[in-house]
Amino acid sequence: MLTDIVTGVLSIFDPAILVLMLGGTIIGLIFGIIPGLSGLTALAILSPLCYGMDAKVALAFLMATYAVAYTGGSVTAVLLNIPGTGPNAATLLDGFPMTQQGKGGRALGNAMTASGLGGVVGAVVLAFLIPVVRPIVLSFASPECFFLVLLGISFVVILSRGSTLKGFAAGGLGLILSFGGYQGATGIPRFTFGSLYLSDGIRLVPLALGLFAVPEVIHLIITGGTIAKTGNASGTRRYDMWNGVQDVFRHWWLFIRSCVIGTLIGMVPGVGGDTAVWIAYGHAKQTSKHPEKFGTGCEEGVIAPESANNAKEGGGLLPTLAFGIPGSAAMAVMLGAFLIVGLAPGPKFLQEHLDIAFSLVAVLVIANLLGACICLLASGMLVKISYIQGHIIAPIILALISIGAYCISNNLWDVLSAFILGGLGYAMRRYDYSRPALFLGYIFGAPAEGYLYISLGAYGWSFILRPIALGLLILIMVGLFWEIMKNLRRNRERDGI
Repeated sequence: MLTDIVTGVLSIFDPAILVLMLGGTIIGLIFGIIPGLSGLTALAILSPLCYGMDAKVALAFLMATYAVAYTGGSVTAVLLNIPGTGPNAATLLDGFPMTQQGKGGRALGNAMTASGLGGVVGAVVLAFLIPVVRPIVLSFASPECFFLVLLGISFVVILSRGSTLKGFAAGGLGLILSFGGYQGATGIPRFTFGSLYLSDGIRLVPLALGLFAVPEVIHLIITGGTIAKTGNASGTRRYDMWNGVQDVFRHWWLFIRSCVIGTLIGMVPGVGGDTAVWIAYGHAKQTSKHPEKFGTGCEEGVIAPESANNAKEGGGLLPTLAFGIPGSAAMAVMLGAFLIVGLAPGPKFLQEHLDIAFSLVAVLVIANLLGACICLLASGMLVKISYIQGHIIAPIILALISIGAYCISNNLWDVLSAFILGGLGYAMRRYDYSRPALFLGYIFGAPAEGYLYISLGAYGWSFILRPIALGLLILIMVGLFWEIMKNLRRNRERDGI
């Protein structure tokens, strides 16, 4: 076993593999930075190129490409309030306000360091869990997944700065939007209004762009000036990018906790990366000594989701290797790549190809560190984007929004949908309704409904009494009670009662 581990790790340092990993890392960053594209898109495009390639070379190239996509996605989330990928939406809650305050360099330092090191921690946890993974993964059936998703939905309360009632209203609207299209269990169309386009429901990327990117462009056009309202472009190289790197080490315990959350949730097939980052963000806010700072430009609000974002990829790879069960949509494409090069993931894979499993662990470590370093070296140049005059950068951002929406399915209706939803996003921004709460409700609505149907069909209402499910339910109730009591206490203090 030890020989296989050492052989697998050392094989990655072959010059040809290292060159391909560097190329894959750059490609992955580009796919992450461009809104609408993602690591999943990159894998889908590049997988056919693996025909005839050596298994280790092909898988190292694909894994390096995918590993850093979320690192790239945090760049536009921080600087332009455009989530490069879906999970990066959690990063923009505090990353973009930091940019508006002239702290874009620090926010990028937070995001890049947390992403890079988070991916390393996820890979290390993956290495330790490979021998003991089976009972952990198999203990999560549909009831446990339902309550895990419900735990994510409960963070609507946590994300609701100001009026809790407005937060619930926004979250409820997000749930309603998630129910559009054909119902998964019955096949009955809902909220389609006779439109073929709406038969698949509202798409994720147009919604994310409409809620977060379009309103900021409208605001920038109306108010004029630049995205960053303070600071100056000439000072950004030395500004506080290094302080952003140090922030991660100052908040090392939050970083570790967020990585563990990302890795463990990433291990559960079908729950998805969005769950991990929002739970990590909610956990960071709940345990912070200054929760009122979240959403206003708080480094903890960048570190927590970015740590979980890359750490979850180590967790997602685990069930793929151990059982042949993809932990996410991207891992499903990766599973196809394994088959293309003649390998079949599963229990026998870890017995016969343990060296390849650990070579992929090494790829995750190297690619994450390499991607973070590339972005940190470029941060001095990237952050200057936030100091470009609004009338110059607004058309460029609008073009990026249009490209990002169109790239999903080459459908102009997606572009139109993004701008229509942008009107909703601007109204919510104007009247102080929580856009993250709506987005959270949308993300978790469909999986919650699906897992509930499966749980009821398989176990009846007794699924609530399963030990892990019951434990998660208690955790949800305690968390909600604790957060509501904190909100009431803060309101009393604010009103002088």
